Amino acid sequence: MMFKKYLIDLILAGKKTMTSRSKQLYKAGDVTNLMANRDYSKETGKYIKITKVYQKALANFTNVDAHKEGFQNLQSFQQYWIKHIDPWNPIQVVWVHEFEVT
Repeated sequence: MMFKKYLIDLILAGKKTMTSRSKQLYKAGDVTNLMANRDYSKETGKYIKITKVYQKALANFTNVDAHKEGFQNLQSFQQYWIKHIDPWNPIQVVWVHEFEVT
């Protein structure tokens, strides 16, 4: 699974254990390479195991979810989402992938 470099740093530090995407990429139990996007040759040598996959509306995200995403609070996650993903649309349903580094 590909992430921005600074998000990989959060994952490797154990501060990011969840990612939300517009579509389902994996199912629970899948194991995938942890890679930096922008430079597909930059594999970290680490893998992540997907532990849970489910759908959730952005309106139902909480501070706990934001922490799992690697952010201090919901507001900082929303700001990241708006800047890097899409406008914050509370009715938008996303696929949540929870994971652990293996």
